[in-house]
Amino acid sequence: MSSSLHPIEQKILAALAPVGSMSFEALVAGTSLNEDQVRRALQWLSSKALVSITETVQSRLEVVRRPPELELFRKVTESSRLLTVEDLKEEFASAEEFSAAFGRARSAGWIKVEGEAMPAVWVVDPKGPENLNSLLESVSAGKGEGDLTAEQAALMQDLLKRGVLRRVESRSTSVAITEEGRASAGVSGTADLIERLTPEVLASGGWKGKTLRPIDVEAKAPRFYPGRRHPVRDFIREVRETYISMGFTELQGDSVQPAFWNFDALFIPQDHPGRDMQDTFYLEGLSDRRLKRSAVVANVAAVHESGWKTGSRGWRYVWDIEEARRLVLRTHNTVLSVRSLSEEGERERRVFAVSKVYRNESLDYKHLAEFYQMDGIMVGKGLNVRHLMGFLVEFYKRLGMSEVKLWPTYFPYTEPSLEVVGYSKAIKGWIELSGSGVFRPEVTWPLGVRVPVLAWGPGIERLMLMRYGLDDMRALYGADLEWLRSRVELASSQD
Repeated sequence: MSSSLHPIEQKILAALAPVGSMSFEALVAGTSLNEDQVRRALQWLSSKALVSITETVQSRLEVVRRPPELELFRKVTESSRLLTVEDLKEEFASAEEFSAAFGRARSAGWIKVEGEAMPAVWVVDPKGPENLNSLLESVSAGKGEGDLTAEQAALMQDLLKRGVLRRVESRSTSVAITEEGRASAGVSGTADLIERLTPEVLASGGWKGKTLRPIDVEAKAPRFYPGRRHPVRDFIREVRETYISMGFTELQGDSVQPAFWNFDALFIPQDHPGRDMQDTFYLEGLSDRRLKRSAVVANVAAVHESGWKTGSRGWRYVWDIEEARRLVLRTHNTVLSVRSLSEEGERERRVFAVSKVYRNESLDYKHLAEFYQMDGIMVGKGLNVRHLMGFLVEFYKRLGMSEVKLWPTYFPYTEPSLEVVGYSKAIKGWIELSGSGVFRPEVTWPLGVRVPVLAWGPGIERLMLMRYGLDDMRALYGADLEWLRSRVELASSQD
């Protein structure tokens, strides 16, 4: 065994043999090796049963801050005059802090309030805070949880919840040499071993009469985490490849768009709630002055006001060019699709876009303010909702999502409209994945397109909830290294 040991392993065994065991820190200092060298060598030696490693976790309490009720009690007892409630409020940094301190001191029976016109604060129990002070002193003196009285232990739980106290954990590692390790450490004759055959060793003949150190091919190699794309980027690449394999080409466009293309061209009325500041990021004071009420813009305005030539009655209001000129951070990538319809007309094609969109959302497990969305359209004669349903089922199947359903729903710019939902095992329920439908004539006709246009728009992060079995899309952008590394390993196995 000794002849196959690395010199670093031999050095560690030599340091352990005389004393039997050492702490990790003492081993680093005693061998003059760096921490990474010692840590890696210990992994090797442990896998060979030459050392045993014991990790110990110790917990201690620490005072984070002084409870505000103690400060309030001190101010009341040390004051040379009677203090009113208003007097005490002024002594605290915020009304919330005073309210918490006053409420706790009063409910504990330390103080009372008397008086109607000018309520004054009186001390009821001068020794009231003794238990709390005693606990804080014990913790500051280094006493452990096992040394506390039952009453102090109950107080401790409350203080931990409030953030007055906290638990601090310290970890220590102890390394002990085994009998096999001691036997290996006592074997000599390793000076004639060669670690590596280099061009210099071969040229000089220094290898003659020496033995190349054997390599243990069964030893566990350390885990290695190379730099890779983020899982979101990996999934976007997969989505792009899926689209391209189905005959689509990709659209690109600016994140900042006039409200005309983001809303009006999609037959979304100018008083729609979704256009409010609560849902949309507007660029303050900026607008697209190049937008004039002519050509396509005039057609869209007429559709809103009266339905134009589509047979619709429109929304029946006076359309405002200034509202349409306002610049927004795009709320969906359909803005790119509808602009392509205006530029390309009725040419038969399949296009998609995958990029960031921005919405003034309240953050929760399935909503983000900034997220990736993909949008797609198919343009061609004879297309109908059955083609759309067939495409969506196949598309999600290629992404490995077979548990999807299509439900009838309503959107302002498609008719008929379908909502795509997928079953999530993580939350044990159905999640909305995308909206879809056939663009209404009010959308396509003003752009010069009379043939059917199929459209859909899933969010990337929601699809990833399905793919990875997550129950909160915020986890995708967190700092959970273990989860990120597991995604990297999965991606590596698929490359």
